[in-house]
Amino acid sequence: LAGNLCRCTGYHKIVEAVLDAAEEMRG
Repeated sequence: LAGNLCRCTGYHKIVEAVLDAAEEMRG
């Protein structure tokens, strides 16, 4: 997984967006 993070520059922002959405759902 770490290798994919290094190769995909846009992946990090996608993960951040997903985590932000999860936090909002949790309240």
